[in-house]
Amino acid sequence: MTDLILLSGDYPPNDGGVARWCSEIASGCARLGANVQVIAPAPSKGVPTPIAGVREIRVRNARPWREWDSYRALRDGTCRGPVICGLWYPDGLLAQAAGVRPRVILAAGSELMPSKSRWRREIWKRLLRQVCEAADLVVADSEYTRNLVLKGAPEANAVAIPLAVDHERFFPGDREETKRQLGVANKAVLLTVSRLHAYKGHDVVLKAIAASSEHTRRNLVYLIAGKGPHQGELERQVRELGLAKQVRFLGFVPEDDLPGLYRASDLFVLCTRELPERQEVEGFGLAFLEAQASGVPVIGTRTGGITDAVKEGEGGWLIKQDDAASLSKFLSQLVNDPAIFLTAGNRARNRVEQQCTWNHYVHRFTEALESIGNVGTRGREVKPDSRAAQFVQVLKKFLGNTSCL
Repeated sequence: MTDLILLSGDYPPNDGGVARWCSEIASGCARLGANVQVIAPAPSKGVPTPIAGVREIRVRNARPWREWDSYRALRDGTCRGPVICGLWYPDGLLAQAAGVRPRVILAAGSELMPSKSRWRREIWKRLLRQVCEAADLVVADSEYTRNLVLKGAPEANAVAIPLAVDHERFFPGDREETKRQLGVANKAVLLTVSRLHAYKGHDVVLKAIAASSEHTRRNLVYLIAGKGPHQGELERQVRELGLAKQVRFLGFVPEDDLPGLYRASDLFVLCTRELPERQEVEGFGLAFLEAQASGVPVIGTRTGGITDAVKEGEGGWLIKQDDAASLSKFLSQLVNDPAIFLTAGNRARNRVEQQCTWNHYVHRFTEALESIGNVGTRGREVKPDSRAAQFVQVLKKFLGNTSCL
């Protein structure tokens, strides 16, 4: 592998799992000696941090100009090598319309579920199947996501490669000192790092705290990092449950501050619900690995791809969806017998070092790329299917310029 193209509408300085996933693939492959070219939107705010060995082509951010510029970048011939597509739509569709191969599509989870919009659900279903089955390889972030791929595209060549974490950035530290810096000294610190959406299950944690004994509540603080549309509802629940002294909303936490936040925590919890009808699920859950790399044990629900991110007995526990009663028992134990969680945190860090670093991931990823061989070249164009061609024609008409394709 000497050349590699990564096409993604979600890439740093954007935050979030897909952006981080794509940047780690780019930097990891560059470390292995590949000439990596990234096609991604110019940031609306923030300044991209250059990655050694990675050349960036930044396209216009607004849609559909983003798709138009990305398509032209693929077609102009300066980008060579296998094309890694951030998601099946629009990235995978654009790569197919451009006729470039080999094509590899990353699959994260919720984007594979039926469209919320009834009028386009059947179209989306057929398009998903066509794009994924026409790809040379689909790389899912968990076994759960791989099964979603095969449910929508039974003939797709899909593999599951669970995600990883930067264990040199997230690592254990002086917990008591970081607690003092955050103003939570002498407390058992519970943490959730996630966007604030209803399906993320923050309310389950609130109910678990409310159901705990007065002693547990008095010695516990729950830090919620993230922002989102559900914050107002969560704040209302905090007031109604009388948890104002226990719960702190931290808002958006910059990437540079996340390692310290994890190090101040005694237990990480994320109780995501699986709601396929609303395209809501945790395809994997990178935050679980970030916490474990920091020596923090984790609790998650048996939903989506969380079972690939959390291994019971290796620094984590799994509970049923919406099981506030079970979580409440863990919280009581955290306050009354913290040594159990210190031991679990050490096991979590050991698991990360042995199995879950980005070096492990990139090795597995490149092995998967090698397995598809040299299925296509820049010189052998693949005829786009009718739907991909129609997409490009609509884009041409919208932009009023047919001379560039």
